[in-house]
Amino acid sequence: MDKGRFCEIISESGKEVYSFCLHLTGSRELADDLYQDTFLKAWELSHKISMDGNPKSYILGIAIKLWQNQKRKQAVRHKIIPMEEYREEKGRERIAIYENLPEQEALRKEQQERVRRVVEELPEKIRTVMYLFYTAELSVQEIAKTLNIPTGTVKSRLNKGRNQVRKRMEVYMDEQAANG
Repeated sequence: MDKGRFCEIISESGKEVYSFCLHLTGSRELADDLYQDTFLKAWELSHKISMDGNPKSYILGIAIKLWQNQKRKQAVRHKIIPMEEYREEKGRERIAIYENLPEQEALRKEQQERVRRVVEELPEKIRTVMYLFYTAELSVQEIAKTLNIPTGTVKSRLNKGRNQVRKRMEVYMDEQAANG
């Protein structure tokens, strides 16, 4: 792959890859590092990137593998010398234009924030699949290929994630109705 085509891939999928790195790490500093490492590794492996397939999916797979390796290294280091970890607040503001009343907009933002918190409480395997499906907009087959798992496992994790989010949101809504 030539440098020009690789730059096109970066411009086409860079925002989604960065957003995914931010989702994985929960910190802008770590996301910046992971994003840079991901594209450096992608450049090294550019001969393997299929232009007929989905290059974004391949690059997201690289990001996942790099993050898993970093977490594994941190776990080993933490066993040797325990350290306190600093995590940036996970405020991920989304800019949207709505013609709703301020009250409706505030309720919508509160609901979105609650759903985001519920999803973040899910196990990492389920959370990652849900993120790839809903935010990165990858198909079930692309997610399976990216994570090197069967499509049935992807479907199962999506179903479990949806059910858990639905149950937790129902509990939250019941609490709101009881308090309101």
